[in-house]
Amino acid sequence: MEWDDIKHFLAVARSGSLTDAARELKSSAATVGRRVAELESKLGARLFDRSQAGYSLTECGEAIRLKAEDIEEAVLAIEREAGGRDRSATGRVRLAATEDMATYLIAPRLPDFRRDCPGISLEIVTRLDLANLTRRDADIALRGARPQHGDYVVRRVGRVDFAVYASKAYAQAHGLVPDLEDFSQIEVITWTEEWAHLRGGAWFANHAPKAPIALAANSTRLHHAACRAGVGVTILPCFAGEADCELICLVPPERVLSIDLWLVVHRDLSRTARVRAVMDFVAGLGSLLTGKARS
Repeated sequence: MEWDDIKHFLAVARSGSLTDAARELKSSAATVGRRVAELESKLGARLFDRSQAGYSLTECGEAIRLKAEDIEEAVLAIEREAGGRDRSATGRVRLAATEDMATYLIAPRLPDFRRDCPGISLEIVTRLDLANLTRRDADIALRGARPQHGDYVVRRVGRVDFAVYASKAYAQAHGLVPDLEDFSQIEVITWTEEWAHLRGGAWFANHAPKAPIALAANSTRLHHAACRAGVGVTILPCFAGEADCELICLVPPERVLSIDLWLVVHRDLSRTARVRAVMDFVAGLGSLLTGKARS
């Protein structure tokens, strides 16, 4: 049995789909299916029940999964240990961040990073859910909550302010002025149901429960674009709202939301020169997070 067999087995066990597992492994569904079948043949046991709904673990498969995760952790620990002793600021670093952080903060300043660290190949993965650093979904993660468990090195980047914005044209057409209190007749742009707890979604639920929802989307950039186009009002991070001269702040961050932003890395990787270089670069952006929104 090889580590690759176990890696393919775990990917299918976690996703329940050959296609999703193949996407994670950067392979093809046919290859993943073949590797799973070969593993079952080697073990002489059926690990998955196949159906139109996908792949589900059998009782034997569930028992194997627990052992396979122990092996996975041992392999990844070896990789982290080896990587942690790398003293050269060269190679690939994978950073998990939200789309707005990556777009508005990190990307515009990448030329400076490339100039200072030309040997580092930065890979940015934008996602709303939490990257699993133990499984190496990413080397570093930007998170809005400090992790309470895990062998991590955690570094505070700064505080992110959020405010309610509208386009100047929308505000003028609806007679809206700063320090707005009544949202009952104003269209709002907010998060889809599964992400309603994010980035001010709960604020709208509490302060504008009767407001008509003009758009629900799972992307801050889409919220921003729709707001700029005059679809309605939305909550944006101030580092995005302040930079757009077409927007006006209706409710300041003191009344909306501020959250701490944390850089998180597995302790074994925190000693790696290329990882430290990326952490220093991202931490240096902290001063751009906080600021009173324009009104």
